[in-house]
Formats: sequence, C-alpha cells, structure tokens
Amino acid sequence: MSLRNYHYETYKHSIRVAKLSYNIANIMQLDIKEKITIYKGALLHDIGKVMIPINILAKPDKLTELEYDIMKLHPKYGADMLEVLTPLAYLTSTVLYHHERLDGTGYPYGLKIIPFGAQIVAVCDSFDAMTNDRQYRKAKSAFEAIRDLRECDAKYNQMLVSALENVIKTNTKAFEKNRESNGIAI
Repeated sequence: MSLRNYHYETYKHSIRVAKLSYNIANIMQLDIKEKITIYKGALLHDIGKVMIPINILAKPDKLTELEYDIMKLHPKYGADMLEVLTPLAYLTSTVLYHHERLDGTGYPYGLKIIPFGAQIVAVCDSFDAMTNDRQYRKAKSAFEAIRDLRECDAKYNQMLVSALENVIKTNTKAFEKNRESNGIAI
C-alpha cells in the first residue's frame, strides 16, 4: 500500500518535509551522500502511518488520548517496515527518531541524543505541520512557526532552526505560493 493512495495529505507533507530537509542539509554543507540520505529519510519519515487506522489518520477533530497513543506508533511501524527492506534499512534511524526531542520529551523512546538527520527532519516536520491547515486549526505563517520553534529551544537544535529560517527567507515567494496552492513547492 502506498502512502499516496492511503492518505494523500500525509504524502504531500512528506514531500514538503523532504525538500525542506534537503535544503537545510545543503545549508549545513553536508556532503551529497548525506544530503540524499536525509532527503530519502524525510520522504519516508511518515511511511508507518499506513499502519494507522484511516479513521484516526483522517480524523477531522483533535485526537483523543488513546488515538494519539496509536498515532505515536507510526515511527516504530515505519522503522520496522524499512528494516525488512534491506536496501532501505539505512534510513531506519531517521524514520524511527524523527519525533524524538533534544530535551527527552519526544517519542517513541524519550531520547535526548538523536541522530543529526532525524534532528533535521524533526524541525522540518514540525514546521510543515504548523504551516499547513488542519481540520481543527488554521495554519500559522512561516514566521510564526519559526518563532514557535525558537520558543521550544530545548526541544529542537537551534542551529537547524536558523538554517530553516534562512531557507524560508531565501524562498519566501516560493513558500507562500506553495501555501496558496496547497502544493509541494520549495
């Protein structure tokens, strides 16, 4: 089952996160192999959501505590899927740890030491979630989302938040056009 066919909004989100992650990796001057690995990991970061019941994934309201607990299983589901696909197993850590936070408040394990690629995807994932409409809330502006990431300074690598801010400032017109069309530019 493909994520595109299962939940199209998550598919589009994954493409946006991958593009932002690649741009941050580029600003961080990572080598091309690392950039591509981060891009691929970001593209697949939510693949485990195909194992989440669609009535939870597509729920128009805020999730209940139980539904949220089920949703929090998606990084582990995704990592399990990639581990059995030997050519993609090297992407497992990005998928598994993209919801971990530097202060230990993330999931699935509450880690404080997180692979760098997963830190990049975490920043981009959170940013994209904030800057796109949800059924239960309106999108924030890019600058409001950056401010929120800065206010969570213990959760996110602030060097990466600054790199994201640079990407957004450099691509403001493309980013705003993307939001208007609800597309996947950047």
